[in-house]
Amino acid sequence: MSSENARSFSVSRGSILDGEYTLEIHPDAFADTANHESLQRVKNERKYNVRIKQHDLYLLDALAEHEGVPRSVLINKLLHDVLHDELMSIPDRDARALLAKTADECATYDALSRPWVVDAIGSECQDLLENILAFNVPYEMMPEPGVPEDAYNSDTFIGIKEKLAGVKK
Repeated sequence: MSSENARSFSVSRGSILDGEYTLEIHPDAFADTANHESLQRVKNERKYNVRIKQHDLYLLDALAEHEGVPRSVLINKLLHDVLHDELMSIPDRDARALLAKTADECATYDALSRPWVVDAIGSECQDLLENILAFNVPYEMMPEPGVPEDAYNSDTFIGIKEKLAGVKK
């Protein structure tokens, strides 16, 4: 194994895991699951120059240092939070979903990005997820009395659930 494919680190948190460790990285194991294009920054993103008052810049720098992140990361987070709040302030779910869907269609997301529509219809996504996990269907169902808990789930779901129950956190 080459040294460029190995990383050593130490753990000292006062637990039984304390010690020196070496992590071996096998790049060939990732070849099938990730492609280079999906992990690269989108090249056609527009960049904007923004004028920030000097006293605001001092505050941004202080906040960024406090959070331990670069100024640009803090600015992106603040901008995202403002946009999210504005989107969620629209009371009509259909209008909120339409705006989010339109923005998502114009955007070019990388593999790690989260589309706006997920935020716009968050509670509905949660309901959809709960229905699929409970009944294996996206629409709401009422369980019949006396039916076992996993009666509506697939055999694959039940198998994965059993294996996950055996995994210790």
